[in-house]
Amino acid sequence: MNCIDEVRKAFFLSWVGDREYVERVRRECKDQFGETGLKERIAKAIEKVSWDWEIPLALRDDGIDSAQLVSGAISEFLERLSATTESREIHESHGVRYSVSDLGVIQVLRGYCDKCFGYRFEREGGGFGIRYENLIYVEGSEDLIKIMLKLLKDKQSE
Repeated sequence: MNCIDEVRKAFFLSWVGDREYVERVRRECKDQFGETGLKERIAKAIEKVSWDWEIPLALRDDGIDSAQLVSGAISEFLERLSATTESREIHESHGVRYSVSDLGVIQVLRGYCDKCFGYRFEREGGGFGIRYENLIYVEGSEDLIKIMLKLLKDKQSE
């Protein structure tokens, strides 16, 4: 598993509401990014300094390098993403993973398309849709799938 690509995809799918996918990535990539005790080591190093500009030296003196900081930041990001992702019912159609939220007067479709690139805007009846790179957003009162399919017409690699 390429965890960097999976973290990127998990970020997008958290917006869609695919909590199961986010949890799976967090579990499977935890060992690659998480270092036991890193947060505590960073906190101890920061306690030693009086000024923010002294932090890099304190971290280096404690043997904490930039690769560990980046890895720790990604691990923390996955933890927070997992904790804050709202779970929704996920559907899959035409290569798009999506969820639909009913807000009463209107419905909102949030989708993720792995093979979509570029920008497209569509207006249909009482709704509209936008595709930007891998993300799809459709809002309307009727037939959100029809608008989503129009967004998939071009700029989709096969």
